[in-house]
Amino acid sequence: MQSTQGLFTLFSALSFTMSLGCGSGHKFKEPNVPVETAPIAQPEGEDAVIDTGSPVTDETGTVSTVPSPALPVVKDPEPVACSTLYNIPGTANPFLAGMPEGTEIVYPASVDRAPLNSPVLVTPTDRQCFEAGRYLYFRVEGMIAHGNMDDQKSDADGLPTAPATHTLESVHKISNVKAPINSLIGIFLDDRTPEERPEPPATLDFNTGNQRDFKTLAPEIGQIFFIGDGKDATGKLQGFTVPVGTTRLYLAIMDAYEWNNNLGKLSGGILWVKP
Repeated sequence: MQSTQGLFTLFSALSFTMSLGCGSGHKFKEPNVPVETAPIAQPEGEDAVIDTGSPVTDETGTVSTVPSPALPVVKDPEPVACSTLYNIPGTANPFLAGMPEGTEIVYPASVDRAPLNSPVLVTPTDRQCFEAGRYLYFRVEGMIAHGNMDDQKSDADGLPTAPATHTLESVHKISNVKAPINSLIGIFLDDRTPEERPEPPATLDFNTGNQRDFKTLAPEIGQIFFIGDGKDATGKLQGFTVPVGTTRLYLAIMDAYEWNNNLGKLSGGILWVKP
């Protein structure tokens, strides 16, 4: 009985040894070790997404990278027109916004009058453009001048070397503003005449490049703001938030006094992203 048990134990040991590969021609398979692989070239352009792919190990233990399909980039909707293009003459005085015919602003040497020197009233093609909190954008073209000399001409960004502010400061409860002369400026109004407001809003300052290089701006009702060419330093459209209560938008040109002798005109209109 003991002899039979010993033979069985010896036979089992020999079988286990052979299964480990002694004289069988088989070898241990080494564990999979990740190796560095060269990056897979991906297509360039706005519609391509760089993807490093997923590591895959084959039967020999070699690791390769299989690129995932390129995914399209989701782009923001492009703004579209929400008004026709308006001509904004150099004579458009923002301080006559919303004021009745016959209103005058008296300067030392001359007088600006409504409607001759009134700013341009923009009528939206869709009233939803003026919903509170919505972003408006501007399309602007043209040249303007505050005199008849070549060095007094500019595009809608104005003359950065000639910062201006209204010599009479706030008029008709419309705020003053600091901005380059000749630049395109705007003002939102509600249904009231500006003089019905308790007091004018604060003066905004756009005299430096950094102050004009904003992504978005949120002016108040009755607060004059800088528009310029409607783009930031990178060429992207700037967003202007419509204030609560807005029913009207006026466009005008920046000057210090006596708009009545200015020359040229700009062409401008509003854009929006449809909901």
